[in-house]
Amino acid sequence: MSQIQNEVTKFTELKYKYGLYRLRKDFRKPEDNAIACNLKQAKSIGIIYNATKQEDFILVKDFVYKLKTIVPQVQAMGFVNNKELSDFHIQPLEFSFFCNSDLNWYYKPHEDSVDEFVKKEFDILIDLNFKELLAARFVLAESAALFKTGRFCIIEPNYYDLMIQLPKIDKNQEDEEEVNPLKLLIQQTEHYLQMIKPE
Repeated sequence: MSQIQNEVTKFTELKYKYGLYRLRKDFRKPEDNAIACNLKQAKSIGIIYNATKQEDFILVKDFVYKLKTIVPQVQAMGFVNNKELSDFHIQPLEFSFFCNSDLNWYYKPHEDSVDEFVKKEFDILIDLNFKELLAARFVLAESAALFKTGRFCIIEPNYYDLMIQLPKIDKNQEDEEEVNPLKLLIQQTEHYLQMIKPE
């Protein structure tokens, strides 16, 4: 690795560390304020996900349309890990996107649709991210949603009120169709949100 590449890597790490510091400092999870809600109770749901790949977007899009049959308001916010959006990101109003050009120098989004999204008091906010994307975590942390769900993880700080533990995928079963992790997370999230008992 050349000296220039090494310096770029160090600067990128520095930006990330500062972004994580701001995340921990500015957006602490309030304690004991979650309002548990199941899918039948919910009047509004927000979804955060990685919309970089079209196949992932299609899975989330199908999930959004399924939710809209039982929930009055569903809004999906997708992070595109590129400088620009792709053609398939041109969608109806319930789908919003932000990309790398919408982030400040330490990866915090500064885009109008993101600002509007985090201010909404969704009954449920569903995080469908697998990888640690700092930009998406800022949205999760800043969201005014009353109940937040996401995949089980040990990353701190943790902003979830309900964490979904995914079953292990047996890669030795060649006869069965390969399981898409995002599809599995969507299925498990829907399953557990249906199990929550109304207060």
